[in-house]
Amino acid sequence: MFRILKISVLIFLPFYSFAQKIDQLNQNTQNSKELHVIDSLLLKNEANPDLYLKQGMILEKEYKYSKALKSFENAYLFDSTNTIIISELAETNNNLGNYRQALPYYKKLFDLDTLNTINAIRLSRAFFNIRNYQEPYQILLSVYQRDSSNVYVSKQLAFSAMRTGNDSLAIELYRRIIPQNPTDLNNYTNLASLYQIQNLYDQAFETLESGISAFPEETFLLNRLGDLHYSKRIYKKAIVPYEKLLATGDSLPGVIKNLGISYYYEKEFKKGIELLEKSLMLVPNDPVAGLFIGLCYKNLKDNNQSLVYLNFAAKIGIPSYMSDIYNQLGNIYTEKKIYGKSVEFLKKAYQLDSTKVDILFKIANNYDLWLTKDKSLALRYYNAYLKSEKEKSDYHQQLTRYALDRKQKIKK
Repeated sequence: MFRILKISVLIFLPFYSFAQKIDQLNQNTQNSKELHVIDSLLLKNEANPDLYLKQGMILEKEYKYSKALKSFENAYLFDSTNTIIISELAETNNNLGNYRQALPYYKKLFDLDTLNTINAIRLSRAFFNIRNYQEPYQILLSVYQRDSSNVYVSKQLAFSAMRTGNDSLAIELYRRIIPQNPTDLNNYTNLASLYQIQNLYDQAFETLESGISAFPEETFLLNRLGDLHYSKRIYKKAIVPYEKLLATGDSLPGVIKNLGISYYYEKEFKKGIELLEKSLMLVPNDPVAGLFIGLCYKNLKDNNQSLVYLNFAAKIGIPSYMSDIYNQLGNIYTEKKIYGKSVEFLKKAYQLDSTKVDILFKIANNYDLWLTKDKSLALRYYNAYLKSEKEKSDYHQQLTRYALDRKQKIKK
């Protein structure tokens, strides 16, 4: 019996497909006949807006929007108050991507009936298309005040509120919309962005995690969550979404680099090197990747490899990273007991970023203990360090005590 049924299905499938093609052919033939008739009638009465309207609607069905637009424009010439014609002009221009040309027609429809929710939504959408958000905000706010139960209106109002700096209203609306429509991805990302603007990072984390619960394989959400943890230097938490993201096959260089750096801060230096070297293969001239590979090797006590990567980073580094790179080069040369080279790099580091005053201490210490019997240079840099503005931290308190002690001993 099953075999007979299977054979029957196989027999009728080609017939069904053929029937569809026949229906389509008949429709096309019917459209062609109707257009031919309309053309004939227009020869006798070229000022008939209804004929142009019908002509445009048939062409629109066949996705011939440019030709349909000309028909609707002709119809409008002879009847500029017909709302159907105005609507067709608005939608056809919109379908062609002529957003600015569509806008006056949407405005006209709205002005004819300002209490019509559909016209309000369509006009707001037209403003969005040209990146104008203030006017749709006012329109949608008025609609929302009349009917706050429409989820679509609430969503559009939330979006326009976000774009016009009305963040509190946008947050309130998105928080209300998400439980009503939990399968809209944009609601999660927009709400998370709003929380970030307000520096409400815990709420942003919760929102993105809720989004991932609804969309467990959505790479964009995983990336956003990883980046958010990374931006707050919560590297342990950043690793989880970044790893999930890479497991999906999405190997963006930025994600690989951030994950490698996160492993560095979590003291998993071998994993850090593996990922950062992969990142460097994808973006060969990235000084940040080079810097952190060098730092990973430094922590693994492989100073030779560390110097290779730190020197590489120094050669191609950009100013915002150069100070850190030179600072680390100075530290490694100190460990290798090449003190002259260490001071050279430490001075470069301080020139690029004079806020890092502990570099002055390091220079002083090199001059004091290893470089010369003349302690005048050491005293100069110890004094510079002691007079500088420093963070109130245990680290700087220790350095200050040491510098004061060395000054006393040198003067004796």
